[in-house]
Amino acid sequence: MRLQHLKQIGDGLVAGDPARAAAKAVIVTEVERLLWRIWNGKAKNAGKSLDRIRAVMHHFRGERDCRKSIAPSRKLWTALRALNTYLIGQSAWLVNYAERHRAGLRVGTAITGGTANFLVNRRMNKSQQMRWSRRGADLLLQVRCAVYNGTFGVEFGQKFHPANDSFPPTAVAA
Repeated sequence: MRLQHLKQIGDGLVAGDPARAAAKAVIVTEVERLLWRIWNGKAKNAGKSLDRIRAVMHHFRGERDCRKSIAPSRKLWTALRALNTYLIGQSAWLVNYAERHRAGLRVGTAITGGTANFLVNRRMNKSQQMRWSRRGADLLLQVRCAVYNGTFGVEFGQKFHPANDSFPPTAVAA
């Protein structure tokens, strides 16, 4: 989605003079190249495309804001920063979709995301999206998957009695 947004912003840049037209062509080409690199599992090389886009962005400096919206060049800078932050944090975990596609495997993450949302929604009884830490989400989903698969131990739901509990389990039940 980030790349589609970046592509739309690049297409919306105003190319009033030849220098801006050439810069816009470079931006559109590099966004397409970014899409190809990420699809083919080469996210670590995406910095080259981002640098090429940044190198021509000075042509759009001083672009005026539209009446009710932000100038496309400012939107592009914001989208580039967001994409760069995403790639820095996620490049090690990005999937090589082209390789999976050639192998006949699924390439969409909607099924995985939908399953994760289902498991989290059932547990938390929530109605809106939430942000999770990677560790917290992983631990919660491991437990929920084990429960749904029937592989979670028989002790699930049993009260934990610490070793220094003054009441033995039989006294608590009575």
